[in-house]
Amino acid sequence: MRSDGKQLEGLVSFVEKTLLPQGFEVKTNERVYNDEGIQIAEFDIEVRGRIGSTNIAWLIECRDRPGQGPAPGSWIEQLVGRRMRFSFNKVTAVSTTGFAPGAVEFAEKEGIELREVRALSADEFADWLLMRHLNHIEHVARLDHASILVNEGESEDRRAALLQLISSLSGDAKFLKSSKKGTLVSPAEAFCFAAEKLERLFEGLEPNGPGKKITLCVQYTNDDDHFVVGTSLGAIRVEAIVFYGELSVRETLIPLTVTAEYRRTETGESISQLASFAPQLIHGMRFAVEMHRIAESGETHVILRRLPDDA
Repeated sequence: MRSDGKQLEGLVSFVEKTLLPQGFEVKTNERVYNDEGIQIAEFDIEVRGRIGSTNIAWLIECRDRPGQGPAPGSWIEQLVGRRMRFSFNKVTAVSTTGFAPGAVEFAEKEGIELREVRALSADEFADWLLMRHLNHIEHVARLDHASILVNEGESEDRRAALLQLISSLSGDAKFLKSSKKGTLVSPAEAFCFAAEKLERLFEGLEPNGPGKKITLCVQYTNDDDHFVVGTSLGAIRVEAIVFYGELSVRETLIPLTVTAEYRRTETGESISQLASFAPQLIHGMRFAVEMHRIAESGETHVILRRLPDDA
């Protein structure tokens, strides 16, 4: 797991949220400020809800420091202090490296619950997870050239301003502005979006085989959803774009990279097991496919988790 603890927090918060009854709220990385606006604390995972007539406040702190050995007793002391200062009913400590003997004894004395996330071999998941990789099929649209068409009523001066702007930009420049969302995209991105909407264009293409050349004319007739280009003489609406490019289908094998178990330290009882596959880029964003098997119910949850771009 990443040493900054974010993956650990994501695992624990997902499992606990799955197990909690309705009405409970789970927050991660919640910052606490004093009356002067100065941050005085940050909670890894904060759970709040109501059981009967009692409000429950539960703090879960996570520690993922593989280079520092078992979690020490001093960390448990800090959590005892946090429980008192911020009036938590319950505090749980989760570690990926276990706990030092003194930490276990002190936690038991002070009522701090201990849990661990331990790496397991893929063979130990054989009763519910047979796959060792995922097959990822990706539609690829590579743009060679695009012709941008505007209304015939546009003046020569405005057409010239548009041509001057486009000629000054690099091939991957984002200058097509969505009238609906206000976001900017490049012609290559617009080609990808248009091709994805017409999945039939990829029919007959063999994965990792040769691509096929295509000319695709897309008309933007929706008055509420089209592209405009900002020029020195004002915004010009795009009536249509003729894309010249190549379509192909790419297949990759995504390996299984993490197999771990979330369990109670005192008893070794399993709470859940996690299988995570290597991160993949989807539209420029990093995602990982995770499978969580909840021990209590035997259910397996499959989620697509967005990862930080700098992970």
